[in-house]
Amino acid sequence: MYVHILFVVLEFSCYISAMIDAIDRKILDLLQADARLSNAEMAESVGLTVSSVHERVKKMEKKGVIKGYVAIADPEKLGKPLLAFVRLTVSSHDAVRDAVRELCNSETDILECHNVAGEDCYILKVRAAGPKQLEKLISAIKGNADSSRSVTNIVLSSYKESTLIEPAPAEVDD
Repeated sequence: MYVHILFVVLEFSCYISAMIDAIDRKILDLLQADARLSNAEMAESVGLTVSSVHERVKKMEKKGVIKGYVAIADPEKLGKPLLAFVRLTVSSHDAVRDAVRELCNSETDILECHNVAGEDCYILKVRAAGPKQLEKLISAIKGNADSSRSVTNIVLSSYKESTLIEPAPAEVDD
């Protein structure tokens, strides 16, 4: 069973990689580094016309390769310097899972929520103004999620934070 699932995932990954060529990858790299680049600036970097770059970007948006454009804010300058990861174990009831989803959608300090395999059920990435705000958020998480266990890791410093995603290499047929 696991082998089949893995094969399907790998097959899907190869399909997605094949949807974009080397020039699309370069355009994607440029946009991920600076989404405010003009089509003219990208065209100059990749050696295409402005209209060709525009068409390629539109196609990647339509295919869902490009999901959107965002500004990356500095959390410290916005009063949210404390970064923590909360590992949460909950009962397997659907109502509890729904409560976790609702809480994550309603709490703006929860930046990410991942349903994971392994010892924990969820890993949450949170930002808070300080320890007291983090404590309040953890209490809300524990109370609303009916958690049987939670572990919080406070980040002291970060060596790498990135939003860049490099596409998987395209499969080459032999």
